[in-house]
Amino acid sequence: MSYVLIAAFAIFLFTYLLISVRRLPTVNVRRDVAALLGGVLMLVFGIVSLREAWDFIDFDVIFLLLGMMLLITGLEFTGFFEIIVSKLISKSPSKRKLLIMIMLISAFLSAIMLNDAVVLLFTPIVIRCCRALKANPIPYLVAVFVSANIGSVSTVIGNPQNAYIATKAGIDFIDFSIRLVPLAVICLAVAILFVCFFYRKSMDEKLGRHTNQSIQATRSVDRYRLYFMLILLVATVFFFAISSYIGVKLSEIAMVSGAISLLIVMTRGTSNAIWVVKRIDWSILFFFIGLFILMAGVVQSGLLQEIANLFPGFGYGEIPTIGGLTLFSAILANLISNVPSVMLIGEMLPAGDVTLWLTLAAASTLAGNATLMGAAANIIVAEEAEKVDIKLNFWKYIKIGIPMSVITLIITILFLTYL
Repeated sequence: MSYVLIAAFAIFLFTYLLISVRRLPTVNVRRDVAALLGGVLMLVFGIVSLREAWDFIDFDVIFLLLGMMLLITGLEFTGFFEIIVSKLISKSPSKRKLLIMIMLISAFLSAIMLNDAVVLLFTPIVIRCCRALKANPIPYLVAVFVSANIGSVSTVIGNPQNAYIATKAGIDFIDFSIRLVPLAVICLAVAILFVCFFYRKSMDEKLGRHTNQSIQATRSVDRYRLYFMLILLVATVFFFAISSYIGVKLSEIAMVSGAISLLIVMTRGTSNAIWVVKRIDWSILFFFIGLFILMAGVVQSGLLQEIANLFPGFGYGEIPTIGGLTLFSAILANLISNVPSVMLIGEMLPAGDVTLWLTLAAASTLAGNATLMGAAANIIVAEEAEKVDIKLNFWKYIKIGIPMSVITLIITILFLTYL
């Protein structure tokens, strides 16, 4: 075994352990720092050149994510999420209906925005709702990330791994959604049944009229600018849908929308641009850049082919089955989270096999619901809840997470195999 291969394997293993564990006894290692450290080590040890690393970074994915985050931040600034909560409470006469409404809204928003951003904004709002309504917040917080993950399966812009897959495999927005929206709807229905049944003891009480009060908003609603933001959101989704027909990249549409969103916010004061910049989750972008460089080293060193040879269907010249790919991606997603697992497996798939790429998108995301560590959205909700002394129990959650994921993954295999 060559020096390059050994060094690449050591760096790869070290990086993915940091991404998976994140919290060490004496230090909290952020996932973006871990990924960038792995990429830098690949460069320092000469496993990949600076030019090769630069060529491996997919800037279409980076700019797509950045543009969408700018758009979401504009919606947050104008009070979009506060209006959703107000309507949510006024239309929910019972705890069960409130939970179902939260799951439907979270899934829908995650289909047209990045799910990580949705749960980051939605979690504090749901907590305020539950406290105002004197409801146990745990079922509703679980509902937020479970439905956000499922809803994000639907579209290219639903989560970071979908954006990567669509760019890597050349799948256009409409084709992606036509195949996966029905699957997401079916899986969401299954998830609603699971969550309602598992937390049924907390769902029996009705919400009295005196509790259907307005929630004190953290931001005032700017209705005039909100109208423009909603028009921009609809226009963005529309142009995403026709992007392949007009020959424009998704990343270009996203960046134009993000720039317009920033201008709308700045019409209320140029200093608000600083607020927008602070609200963007830059760690996601650096996380991807680090992973791209890390994967450049894995590919250039020959390590990827060695890894592929260990799994049936992933060796040289082999093509995995839908079932085999689903199982492999599900296990890997819960070991190292779904974004890095997709980037690793993606290097082993044939670019032209759309069904396999869609399987990877669906399986890696749905498998993220198995544990609290399976997806970034789960971790975000748990950490936001912990800030206000609400703790999601890892072991209690897997009692619902594992069976729910198994059922939705079986549905995924059947759906993509026969439909």
